[in-house]
Order: sequence, then structure tokens, then C-alpha cells
Amino acid sequence: MDKVIIAEVGLEGGGLKLCGCQSNGVWLFWQEGTSMDMDENDDEVWRSWATDPVPALALALPEKWCEMYPIRVHKDFVAPLHHEYVRCQDTQNSDAMERHRHESWLKVFAAQR
Repeated sequence: MDKVIIAEVGLEGGGLKLCGCQSNGVWLFWQEGTSMDMDENDDEVWRSWATDPVPALALALPEKWCEMYPIRVHKDFVAPLHHEYVRCQDTQNSDAMERHRHESWLKVFAAQR
């Protein structure tokens, strides 16, 4: 099946795409991203990476993903991500959640209602 970009989030020094595909009615989810690193000459290098597919959206989400900045969210996955966002907030230190990122996530969720 074709890859679907579920969400794209950014953070300083990189970003990631939460991806998924459905085959025979079963979804698999994984992350793809880039991160900035330094090479042996202290030059900036951008490296691509991906995680292994998992059978549940919640398992594919990176740690502290709700503290990242939302760039885009696939319309069919707004509700499931909103559910996971509420769970993520419950487990995070509220001081760690930057206000502008929190408001950005709320705008994403409100736009799909």
C-alpha cells in the first residue's frame, strides 16, 4: 500500500514525519526524520533515519511528541492524535509544555471539528 503521512512535527535541530500504511485492513506506523549532527570536522551534517513499523499509532509516537511543533496533520488522524495528545499531556510536566506549541496543537484539533 501507499505510505500516508499521518503528521509532521518540528523541533530545533530536526523534525519527523509520522507515517503509516494499510494492508489487508491492518495499519502499520513508523517515524521518518532528519536530525542535525556534527561530523569529525565540526561541520553540520543532516542525517535521515526511520524507525521500524509498529501496529499501533500510540506505539509509533516519539517520547514527548506533544512538546514538538505541529507542521501538518492528516485529516483522518486528527481525532486519534487528539486522544493521544490528551494522554501525553497527562504524563508530561505542565511547565515543560511551551505555551505556543500547546496552542498550535489546539488549533490543529479545533480546525477539524
